Amino acid sequence: MKQLKKITLCVLLLFAVSILFIASIERETIKVGEKAPAFTVAALNGVDSISLSDYKGKIVIVHLWSPTCPHCRETNKVLPGIIGPYSKKANLAYIMIAIDMDTLTLRPVIEEDKLNFAIHGYDPFDGSAKTMMDYEAPGTPCINIVDEKGNLVGVNVTDDQLKKYLKKRFSRNS
Repeated sequence: MKQLKKITLCVLLLFAVSILFIASIERETIKVGEKAPAFTVAALNGVDSISLSDYKGKIVIVHLWSPTCPHCRETNKVLPGIIGPYSKKANLAYIMIAIDMDTLTLRPVIEEDKLNFAIHGYDPFDGSAKTMMDYEAPGTPCINIVDEKGNLVGVNVTDDQLKKYLKKRFSRNS
């Protein structure tokens, strides 16, 4: 009887591992050069929503973060210096999407970290953190760069990579 239980358990385990393997093969991953995942999130500034499509024709920085994440707060300290020289560019939109539903903690952090240069939204509308899942964010912060054509040119970039991209991109089109 013990032998039968062991065999049954092994078969079930093998079946579960097979299903996970097949699911991972079939899963699409986002890649530089491909279309950026579309999103619509709740806006903090009184507008009903923010969508990637609202910024067609612009370079869009899609920054997924959390006001309770220590790594995000560290990144927030350097963002004003990185974005400052480019914040007035007409063809640049910096969208910070908080993954927390608690907007009471979000607003004071935006003020304290001097993140006024960004367009602020929060995901989810429904608790699913869909944008974070669609951008396959390994955690927070996760910064992605979308070009004017809606293609990804940077996935989960560091603040240094973002700085280099913006400098290169705007030095040739000043």
